[in-house]
Amino acid sequence: MTSGQTNPTVCDYNDYDYRTQFWSKANRTYEHQSEVTMVRRLIQNWATQHTHICDAGCGFGRLIPAYENLFEQYHLVDYAASMLNQIDSRFTATSGYHRYQQSLYDITLPYPMDVIISIRTLHHLPDTERLLDRLYHQLSPNGILIMDIPNYYHIKQRLKRPFQKKLDRIKRSNQYYTYNTKKIIEIFKIKGFNIVCKRQMGLFRSHFLKKWVPPQWLMALDMVANWFFSQWDIGPSVYIVAKKCG
Repeated sequence: MTSGQTNPTVCDYNDYDYRTQFWSKANRTYEHQSEVTMVRRLIQNWATQHTHICDAGCGFGRLIPAYENLFEQYHLVDYAASMLNQIDSRFTATSGYHRYQQSLYDITLPYPMDVIISIRTLHHLPDTERLLDRLYHQLSPNGILIMDIPNYYHIKQRLKRPFQKKLDRIKRSNQYYTYNTKKIIEIFKIKGFNIVCKRQMGLFRSHFLKKWVPPQWLMALDMVANWFFSQWDIGPSVYIVAKKCG
């Protein structure tokens, strides 16, 4: 899907305290721990080279624990300078961490990446074709891209509106989109990726469950559910491992 814009609008978090407002003040321990665990597991299972990794849309470095100590060089990219400035001072160029203030639509890295992760970014980037084309060209041959797709047609939505017409993309609010996962996967393939793994995330994301059930238990339920439903696109977030062909 393309926005049809030569210079698509970029979601700018420079003036938004994302760390505090979205994570610290909200009950999202389950989501955070699940994402760190899932990303690390996917890297360990699918990455074949461990020299360069890029966290594309890294924010304040929330997912660094998912790949810390697994690579030689770490490339952290975000559009918001205020986010990059919040990354822990331990993670500097001398320790192998390099920061770049760039739009993901125009991401340019100094080396081919063995792994690129891009989590919680696609819902702000509706020009999917341009994004995936750019990320493809930053990967080394047989490198992998780990990305989550915000899935509009998850299980709750299907139960509430079983006969709803399936659109390719839904604009939920200003600069926030959810998608038809099958359509996004088609674009991955058109751009030269081979989908090697798919996982459902956030299957037990509800205020009631998060209030009464420990995050570790919800994470365990997520993992068990994926044994049976990983290919069904029923989670609010669908994780994709895409391998660059060639």
